Amino acid sequence: MRSPVIGLTLHYRHAALTDRCVRSLLADGADAVLVWDNTGDGGTSAKGISVCRDQPDRVVLEVSPTNLGFAAGVNRGIAAILARWPQAWVFLLNNDAEVLPGAIDKLRQALEAEPAAVISFPLIDQGGRTSGATYYQRHTGILSSHALPASVTHPSGCALLIAPERINLPLFDEDFFMYGEDVMLGARLGPQRMAHVTEILVRHAGNAGSGQGSTFYEERMVAAHWLLARKLSHSRPRYIINLLGRFLILPARAAVRSVRLRSLTPWQALWKGWELASTSSS
Repeated sequence: MRSPVIGLTLHYRHAALTDRCVRSLLADGADAVLVWDNTGDGGTSAKGISVCRDQPDRVVLEVSPTNLGFAAGVNRGIAAILARWPQAWVFLLNNDAEVLPGAIDKLRQALEAEPAAVISFPLIDQGGRTSGATYYQRHTGILSSHALPASVTHPSGCALLIAPERINLPLFDEDFFMYGEDVMLGARLGPQRMAHVTEILVRHAGNAGSGQGSTFYEERMVAAHWLLARKLSHSRPRYIINLLGRFLILPARAAVRSVRLRSLTPWQALWKGWELASTSSS
């Protein structure tokens, strides 16, 4: 007997986006969808998600009292799904993304074909640019679409079909508020436990909820790089190498982004990002 596929999306402020996301999952055959409201406004913005009213038998809304961040929000959402549907596979989809027809079946088939795989993930249309497996260089934090020496293969957290019974939960490392948790998942699983479907199955608006370029975004992105320097190190010498690489790369990144954004925010985020990473648990 096949496991039911239950959609999971984290709602954050934009009800119309979340509504389209949920409807795309239901139209593609998801048995149900759980919306985890991560806005932290007491459910006010979630009232605009019309599909919750239109299809109450297939859409469950869970309101978090605070914004837990992406990793913790997903982990709580998976736990809530398994409490209702213990045998479920979970389709995690960003609320600013939509699945294309056939996505659920193709990702399900990929997981069924590889019993060791914990997740399957597709190619994603990012506004005309295609993204799939990404490679994070351990020593510098450079992201690439091609494998580099000492790189970690990881999927995008935008769209994943997850078989929860194949891994010890929680799925994501909650030291990451947003960004970086997907890299750690890739490092934890390794390529053998990830099934990549090399077909565009998801359309992603991109950064609709993250506020790319904002102080919040820049600080969390820098914090993720510093956290990854530590968490991807297996010895003190490796940690020192990873730190030195980021001391070179992160200021260069800030310089480029400051010019591109015409803002000093990326520079100002360097120190705050370090502080955020330093206060996270090891």
